[in-house]
Amino acid sequence: MYALLKKLALCSGFCLVASAGIAEPFRIIVTGTETPLVPNSILFLSKSEGYFDRAGVDVELVAAAQTPMAVAALRAGQGEMANISLDSVISLHREGVEDVIAVHSSDKAIPFVIAAKKDVTLADMAGAVYGIGRMRSLDHEMSSRVLEASGVNVDTLKLVPLGNPQTRAQALLAGRIDATTLSIGSFLAMPGHENFKLLVDADAFFALVPMVSKVNVVSTETLATHGDQVTKVLEALTLAARDYAQDPEKWVAAMLKARPDVSRDTLEALAQTYKASWTVNGGFQFDELLFSARNTQHTFKRENGEDTPFRVELENWADFRPMDAVLEKIGTSTLGDRVSR
Repeated sequence: MYALLKKLALCSGFCLVASAGIAEPFRIIVTGTETPLVPNSILFLSKSEGYFDRAGVDVELVAAAQTPMAVAALRAGQGEMANISLDSVISLHREGVEDVIAVHSSDKAIPFVIAAKKDVTLADMAGAVYGIGRMRSLDHEMSSRVLEASGVNVDTLKLVPLGNPQTRAQALLAGRIDATTLSIGSFLAMPGHENFKLLVDADAFFALVPMVSKVNVVSTETLATHGDQVTKVLEALTLAARDYAQDPEKWVAAMLKARPDVSRDTLEALAQTYKASWTVNGGFQFDELLFSARNTQHTFKRENGEDTPFRVELENWADFRPMDAVLEKIGTSTLGDRVSR
């Protein structure tokens, strides 16, 4: 009996040692539960296609409904990284939250379009019902800039907050709204999208608002304590982006598994659209970030009951060192974003 207990205790001891050596997964908070039809899909595909595993990091994706919930989850310690809008990062710093910093962009410029009913034109949009995610959300701000630049007085529109792009697409299909902003992927995935038209296509949209939209952020504590995992995650995302830029069919094949509800024809059309949009060097370039920061809405903050000028210096909310370490290891690519730092 003693010998048996000794063996069990020894086994138990080995099990405890083994358990102690098992690292917790690196959690990335994403705003959605399904693989999106945009380059940001590499966050999901790097998991399902094994890029994270090959980089030597165990990643878990944690879903949040929208950016505010993703930020709250990150700050509550429910994840080590979050995929949020750049505008939200600057907003946090404006409010005095300085421990959240951007390190990468897996989809720096979502190819947005403005889709509408066939009888709607930019010239006669006054009074039109326009679907947005929420007031002052990224799509609301960017859409307003594009519409104003296209001659539309946004104050004459009836804005309807509807939440995510899928809900907005459904509302457009059902005739509840006259127009909305969607990614080109969400538009092409709409059943019967040929019965609608693009008031502003992806190229025109980005030409009017060439802003970095999405960034991957971490806390300063995560960078200090899990810096090695951060760089491995960025390496995996970068290698995935390079594969899909080099061979768009790889993205199509991966997406057919992730999104069997989307036709091959749609995915192939998107793959060609995105061919030069992949963040093959991290999508985290100084000049584009600086332009985006200078054109955010957060130019004032309230102090002592008054609006005071506010400016967040780039070095306060962005850290290039993790991505620089990745590029030093794997080199730069000429397939997409040009390194500008």
